[in-house]
Amino acid sequence: MNNFQTILVAIFLAFFVFGVLVFSGLINIGGSKTGKDAITGKIVVWGTLPYNQTSDLLDHLSGSGSKFTIKYVQQDENTYQNSLTEAFAKDQGPDLFILKPDMILRNSGFIYTIPYASYSEKSFRTTYIDGSDILLNKDGVMGYPLLVDPLVLYFNKNILANEGILYPPSTWNELFTLSSKLIKKRSDGAVTQSMIALGEYDNVNHSKDILSMLLLQNKNPIVSRTDTGYILNLRDLAPDKTVPIEQVLNFFLEFSNPSKDSYTWNRAMDNSFDMFIKGNLAFYIGYASELFKIQSVNPNLSFDVAMIPQLKNTDAKTTYGQIDSVFISKKSKNLNSAFGVAALISSPDFLKDLAISASLPTADRSLLNVKPQDPYLLTFFNSAIVSKSWLDPDKDKSNSIFSELVENSLSNKLSSLDAIDKASNQLDLIVRSYNTQ
Repeated sequence: MNNFQTILVAIFLAFFVFGVLVFSGLINIGGSKTGKDAITGKIVVWGTLPYNQTSDLLDHLSGSGSKFTIKYVQQDENTYQNSLTEAFAKDQGPDLFILKPDMILRNSGFIYTIPYASYSEKSFRTTYIDGSDILLNKDGVMGYPLLVDPLVLYFNKNILANEGILYPPSTWNELFTLSSKLIKKRSDGAVTQSMIALGEYDNVNHSKDILSMLLLQNKNPIVSRTDTGYILNLRDLAPDKTVPIEQVLNFFLEFSNPSKDSYTWNRAMDNSFDMFIKGNLAFYIGYASELFKIQSVNPNLSFDVAMIPQLKNTDAKTTYGQIDSVFISKKSKNLNSAFGVAALISSPDFLKDLAISASLPTADRSLLNVKPQDPYLLTFFNSAIVSKSWLDPDKDKSNSIFSELVENSLSNKLSSLDAIDKASNQLDLIVRSYNTQ
């Protein structure tokens, strides 16, 4: 590149950063068009959020008399990745797209990263929950977090009351003290009432997310960023020299071991959601978004919800959360307006309406600071504050890897350590494929 080309590139970058600052409101020029007035054209947004929760709100953003329109296209979760890949390959992709954490790395090549010169890391961390830091890379901010769907603990009130138990467990250790009361067995040893669905993979809803949550509670980030990309932390040692993944796996499997007092789950049972709905499961680990489904499937079920149990004597509460975030396409033909709409979508005013529509908390600290009156939502809000996630490099492949990890350990096909090594090596190959050097 000659000197003249270098100067042109520098000027272009300077103007672009300046435009970013104007859109974000950090620079206000008297008489200049800012905010909505600076947005023109048609902006297409893709995502898996329900159309009826999202489209009207986006339409309201543009409003009458605006020089721009926003079209929201709801995607099927099962085909979303293929649709994105094909659309971007044909230069027909959306201007903005909403992703969960397990799709971010796979689509990183389509994401426009906002440089820290335009949006500082400090400002981002001040605005959003700690778990949003997966959107930060070495160059800048990849996207704006919107909603948080945290894992919570649903519990059957009647089962607990019948055994004189007033409160659900606040730590995982408490489960072992409750097992003798909550696990019911026939004389032949068959379980007729289960305490909690842990220990198997295929019939435990969200099994990979539960294992991820346990790792995150043990301060293992699973995947972390480096100067050249990302690194797998699955086999990292804890400060006390223990191996969190080994402890997590052993804990998880204990509940499906017939020789243990805590034996409460096996592969012959229905999936964990159905068991809870039928009233045969005391504790169900599920997402906040499942609340209405539980209520509609069995309106007579007496249940409540609490925050996920924590490690004993932990200094930082943690749960796993699906964080929906909006990303700007680097292939957008209307990049400045796409940025402007992204800023509007991530504004507190819009997020407040979106949260009400979805009955889910946002990742915005200012909104989480205003506690709702509804007891369910209060638990969801408090869970969102401590929600974390990880950059799953390929959700389908990682699901198979975690499934095989559990199965190899359960069947004694491999020792726990060998099963962990195999899973780690397989996942490491996928993570390394996103490194630049």
